[in-house]
Amino acid sequence: MTSPALTTFDRSGLTPLRVLRCMAPELRGVVVNLHDALKEMRSSVFRAGGLVLTDEQIARQASLGLEDLARTLPTILEAGFMARDDAGALYSPHLHDKALRREERTARKAQADQRWEQAQANGAGDEGLTRKQITARENGKRGGRPRKNPVAADTDQRSMPLLSVVPAGQDKNPNRKPNAVSVSGLVSSVSIDLESEREINIPSCSISGEPTETENQPADAAQVQQLAARMLAASGLGGDQAGFAVSFARGWLKDGVSADLIVSAIAAHRRKMDDNRENPRTMGVFKAPVQRAISGEEVVQLVAEIAPDAPPPVPDWKQQSDAAWLRQCSVFAAAVRDDGSYSRVQREWPEIAARNGLPPCERERSAYEAFFQQNAQAAA
Repeated sequence: MTSPALTTFDRSGLTPLRVLRCMAPELRGVVVNLHDALKEMRSSVFRAGGLVLTDEQIARQASLGLEDLARTLPTILEAGFMARDDAGALYSPHLHDKALRREERTARKAQADQRWEQAQANGAGDEGLTRKQITARENGKRGGRPRKNPVAADTDQRSMPLLSVVPAGQDKNPNRKPNAVSVSGLVSSVSIDLESEREINIPSCSISGEPTETENQPADAAQVQQLAARMLAASGLGGDQAGFAVSFARGWLKDGVSADLIVSAIAAHRRKMDDNRENPRTMGVFKAPVQRAISGEEVVQLVAEIAPDAPPPVPDWKQQSDAAWLRQCSVFAAAVRDDGSYSRVQREWPEIAARNGLPPCERERSAYEAFFQQNAQAAA
């Protein structure tokens, strides 16, 4: 893949492609066309060998109109969706970063293969075992993969269902196979929580009069049923989901969640599904939206408790700098559209800026801010 001519490349300053969602549809379409054209060229830069493609050639390659590209390219460059290398060639920072990551993975794999071949040449490998088996054994010596939730796993091990054999009558079903066993008559499942048994058999010397932590009180049955009915009505589901609605309602009420918040979150998610022409089938579809609403309510409460400090007033030079910067964007785009050559307008920009009453500095936001700040300090 052809790479841009860059002396330095800051991978930490890439603009996320998700920001395209908030851009104008015209700009979003131009960026997509430019990326598609680069992918078809199997390149991250608009270059043919040592030749840098002009804006007119880029527009033809990306199936764009030259006026559309000239009108949107300054904003695209400013937003960071495209950039120009040291030779002035237009390239995609995201595709270049993807190519660099691919090269790094290839280099790491080559180093691992080299270490493995060297270990085999030194006789370190075990005969009869594959590379994957030896790697798994070495990882096991270092402790293996850590558990995602060791507390939950330990609780599951302490609460294990035990089976006990209970004598029962002989099964006289003539249609049953001879070797079949009647599970309902012979075995009964008894779930024993080992942790609770350990807590019950506490030595008398450890018992004190100190109060224990107060647990959440169970929700009232009438409130649970009322909330479950409202949840079903908001979700539009049938009575076959009533059991799930009751279960979810009981848990949320036990945690102290507002019933109105639950119903509003379900109704909002149902409207969103209707807009996407989707139909919910189970009540579990609304569990995640309700949890997000609960988290959002907690954040709002915390923000309300913290009195934010009043933001400092924006100085006059900053307002003048922002206004001039927005004006130069319009002037530059109009100049590119009228002239048809981005490079020529870039070279003649000092004269164009002077004719339009713009400061004689580089087309950088930081340069504009520094210019107006220095003028304000000099006037003071």
